[in-house]
Amino acid sequence: MNTEVLTKEGIQVDLLDFLCRQFYVDIEDIALDRSLVDTGIIDSMGLIEIASYIKKRYAYTVTNEEMNRDNFGSVIKIVDFISRIKEG
Repeated sequence: MNTEVLTKEGIQVDLLDFLCRQFYVDIEDIALDRSLVDTGIIDSMGLIEIASYIKKRYAYTVTNEEMNRDNFGSVIKIVDFISRIKEG
């Protein structure tokens, strides 16, 4: 894995690229500190797609308990979550 993807900045760039490609959204339309669900960018199936992306990209299976607003409530929270699982 590219070492740049292991920094928070790298994780964020990588995640935003995935979101733009997967959900056909412009990067300018993604508020980093707002819920992707509340802003209408994704729905509950989108959360599952993000969890699948994390499994594929970072070799980590997200549990049902981890799929909550604390971890998936915004791009910033998802980046923090990925950063924590990569450290652990």
